[in-house]
Amino acid sequence: MPNKNIYSELQQGNLIDALVMLQTKVSSLGDWQLQQDLERVRDTYSTMLSYLAQGIEDPKAQSIRIDLIQQAYSVNDRANRAITLKKSPFNKYCQVYTQNKAEALDVPTTQVALETVSEEIKRLLSDIDQRESIRQHDLKAAVLQHDKLIGQLFNHTWTSDIWTKSDYTLYTQLMESKQLPADDKAIIISALTLACYELFDARKLMLLFDSYLHRDVEVSQRSLVGLILLIIRFDSRLSFYPQIKSRFTLYCENKQFIEESFRVLMQLQYSKMTDSVSAKMTQDIMPAILRSSRFKGIDLRNLDQELTKNGENPEWHQNTKDDTRAEKMMQQMTDMQTEGADVYWSSFVSLKGFAFFYQLHHWFAPFSFEYPESYQFAQSMRPEILQTVKALFQLAPFCSSDKYSFIFMMDSVKQTGQDMIVNQINSQLNEEGGSDIFEQIKPRVRKAKEVSRCYIFDLYRVFKAYPYHSELFDPFGKQLVNFSPLYFDTLKPLTDNYDDTLTLGEFMMRRGAYADALALFNKLQPQEREEDSDLWQKMGFCMQKNGDMMFALQMYRIAHQLNPNSKWTVQHLAQTAFEVKNFDEAEKHFDLLLADDEDNLKWLYKKAECMFRQGKYEESLPTLYKLSYLDEKTEKAQEMLAWGQLMTGNSEKAEKIHTELMEQNPSVRNNINLAHLKLKKGEVQNAYNFYAAAYKLAKNEDEFMKAFWEWRPYLQQIGLDAERMKLMLDSVRMKEVES
Repeated sequence: MPNKNIYSELQQGNLIDALVMLQTKVSSLGDWQLQQDLERVRDTYSTMLSYLAQGIEDPKAQSIRIDLIQQAYSVNDRANRAITLKKSPFNKYCQVYTQNKAEALDVPTTQVALETVSEEIKRLLSDIDQRESIRQHDLKAAVLQHDKLIGQLFNHTWTSDIWTKSDYTLYTQLMESKQLPADDKAIIISALTLACYELFDARKLMLLFDSYLHRDVEVSQRSLVGLILLIIRFDSRLSFYPQIKSRFTLYCENKQFIEESFRVLMQLQYSKMTDSVSAKMTQDIMPAILRSSRFKGIDLRNLDQELTKNGENPEWHQNTKDDTRAEKMMQQMTDMQTEGADVYWSSFVSLKGFAFFYQLHHWFAPFSFEYPESYQFAQSMRPEILQTVKALFQLAPFCSSDKYSFIFMMDSVKQTGQDMIVNQINSQLNEEGGSDIFEQIKPRVRKAKEVSRCYIFDLYRVFKAYPYHSELFDPFGKQLVNFSPLYFDTLKPLTDNYDDTLTLGEFMMRRGAYADALALFNKLQPQEREEDSDLWQKMGFCMQKNGDMMFALQMYRIAHQLNPNSKWTVQHLAQTAFEVKNFDEAEKHFDLLLADDEDNLKWLYKKAECMFRQGKYEESLPTLYKLSYLDEKTEKAQEMLAWGQLMTGNSEKAEKIHTELMEQNPSVRNNINLAHLKLKKGEVQNAYNFYAAAYKLAKNEDEFMKAFWEWRPYLQQIGLDAERMKLMLDSVRMKEVES
């Protein structure tokens, strides 16, 4: 029986047991507000139950009970935070919480200040009449003031208590403000998401729902990502928050919301795979690219001069294998990036140590040259450097955090280093876009897909690289299951959409999450009709990859019945039938494959093996002769033909083939096969000698044992029973051990 705790009792709706445990927890804290709130819940529930015992039924009893469970959850969450504040006062969240409690920030006042300074920045940026030195001085001061204010509002929001209706109204007004920049609102959306991780708050979630409808795509997509992450985190308790579940279900009536939600789920799933993507980047792709002459950071003209001095032709060093492989790796990186892989994480993670990243709100700042550090970079950098950086940011899918890292890195290297980096970037940009690349680059509206993807990349960096990231709940941690909506009751309405559920299933399948993909395919309720044949194929493939061969075979049979012309289905039917030892069915399907490709060695070998397993030795000979003719360069066909002859009673032909193989190559396998044949003929001493020779040739005992028993199913059929073979095996091994 699992250990009981407050959370599990509340999940199961056991309010009385949860209240008893809560009383013990709250009493130890000495927090009168928590104690008072808990007593209110207990008294209300007690009164309601006493009325019920007297036969007085309240029609709102169920809704009252749900509300009391919500309040109990809230008391428990706040008690847990109080414990953390007491035990870990130097935790970053605790420090910020304590500081904000002391400062008591006023949200409306801060909003007005932000609006005012934002307008001032806008004015200064466009004021070309003011003296430049004064304008720059005022602009720098305004930028610093803006950063200070948004940082204070972020921290206040992150560490805020459970919202009252008044708090909800204040933040609603903030999000609706036409004077407050959208980037500031986006930062607050991130603060709301983090705040709910620390202290679940239904009203904050409802504001995220509201903000998804915001006209600015950055605000909208951050709200959606935050919603999905928080629903995943708290799904088990959301059955007691009908207002959240019903709001989500209502949104699922909107096709755009469904499409964007599935896109976020796929991107979150891909982000869980960042470690494997990084490993491929660092171990395979980047080494290949850096070995290419195009990416070595060397002046190729000088290199050509050096080569000519030695009498070498510089052309010999062009279009080398390294360059060709580099091109392939570049294309592979592009393909991964297009699908959603975080290909830049491994490159930028080491660039998160700049002072800028010690402030948590900076990790969520949409990139802008109006932040103090980036503004300073823009002012101090040479125009040609700044032009290239801006072009790169416009074309490359860097997330905001990585853009900040890049400019800090550029600012930290010397001028020669900046020139080298910019020359390489310009060379690549011009190659991809033509010589007038800078003229082609124009401001563009960012699409929702791009915004949500880059924001998830930013989130990944926060939870993996922020100096205090270990103190935060990590939504990308190993403790979480894959991001399939079927795991979360609140998200299940998404799967009512056929096309997007199919797309997510296919995505999961490509990523190797076969169980998740199969569950999604099953949700689509495939019918035995021709248009669903592909779906049956995919279900069979997922089952096959998971090792469920019998079920996979059933799926492939249905797919083949619905679409008998699919070579892919026939191939997998044959392979799966072979795996489950249904050799008759496997042979029939290998025959179908051979009808289209009669000389395919792979299928011929499989057919021959199927016939052997069924004891159809005589019938296998034509196939074996064909194999020995087509595959004369390898010994496998000859060896199988020899065994075919042996199984049909033609020992002389078998011995002739094995002898010829031995003469050409006295290998472990050939020695053992000839030894088996000699032992069958009763030539025990000769057999022993061949076995002993094989034992000496083998690299290790495993190689010898594998070859010795390879034809085990057929040894007894030619008169070599297992016990006799074991004695022969022991005699060889004993002699070698003694020597």
